[in-house]
Amino acid sequence: MRNLLFLGVLFWSISTFSQVAQDTIAKAPNRFIVTAKVDEVLQKRADCYAQTKTSLKYYHIQLYNGQNINRARSIKAKFNEDFPGIYAVVEWESPEFKVWVGEYENKLKADQALMRIRKKYPNAFIVNPKK
Repeated sequence: MRNLLFLGVLFWSISTFSQVAQDTIAKAPNRFIVTAKVDEVLQKRADCYAQTKTSLKYYHIQLYNGQNINRARSIKAKFNEDFPGIYAVVEWESPEFKVWVGEYENKLKADQALMRIRKKYPNAFIVNPKK
């Protein structure tokens, strides 16, 4: 009988204290020690994220899609001669290289540019990359 009473008190105390501990953990606010180094790392991460997501805001015109990096670079160089001042980049999307030109905020502006560009690059088309 004594052992039974002891076990009952033991189980009651364990369940009571574990519930209190869980409630305390659940209600406790997250506490972080923020230092200048943490702020610096977070800012670098945010900057890096912003740079990688810039192409999501724009429509581009794709001139080339293939596995030959030299061909992609030559098409980009030729485009820069034909249309100076228009952004051009060679991107890698596995398993191929792509040449994207222009950064157009909406499809109407991209369509207008596409009409001019297709005179020299008839296979060009509009893309809105999703990274």
